[in-house]
Amino acid sequence: MLAEHRGRRFTEAPAFFFASEARVPTLAVFIDGGYIDAICRQHFDGLRVDYQKLGAEIQRRIGQGSAGPLEHLRTYYYTCPPYQDDPPTAEDRRRLSGYQRFRDAVGYLPRFELREGRLQKTGEAEEGHPLFQQKRVDLLLGLDIALLSAKQQSTHMALLAGDGDFHPALRVAKQEGVSFWLLHGPRGSYSRELWHEADERVELDAAFMNAVRRD
Repeated sequence: MLAEHRGRRFTEAPAFFFASEARVPTLAVFIDGGYIDAICRQHFDGLRVDYQKLGAEIQRRIGQGSAGPLEHLRTYYYTCPPYQDDPPTAEDRRRLSGYQRFRDAVGYLPRFELREGRLQKTGEAEEGHPLFQQKRVDLLLGLDIALLSAKQQSTHMALLAGDGDFHPALRVAKQEGVSFWLLHGPRGSYSRELWHEADERVELDAAFMNAVRRD
């Protein structure tokens, strides 16, 4: 059918009136460093993770459960540098040195971004051990999910965490059309509300963790 538009005749409507650019399927990964450290320590005898292997395994698992392969947008890792007393103790310096080696190592990984909060000392346990609380980590992670979703920079997202505080960020992402995957430890190590909000779930079982073990 011929279309009339301000005196001009078209045999078909111009493509830019209706066509929208297709989104390339991309995956963004968000890792709560404190959570995976606890899973490794409590359930896998202190297994040490190779984070390049971890990113590849997450991409492989989610690609298998999706319509096709996904392009890796970026992996975001959230943690806090070790607490330092004033003046720092020998143990404080030892922990900071180990953390700096970790930071240098992951700095070489492709599309891997380290996001740092702050560790605050909140008191001492009855046994005399210091108690600490992470600051800004949950806020940074939730904001990154919300911002990437709003800007439509990723079609798929994977969250490796267990805290129910991330539930609102998942809901925002899903409302923006993002397919959301939750990677979690054994039962009891994650929020049931978070589990139910996710579109898909992957348990960090022995097979998964052995695949990402550091050589």
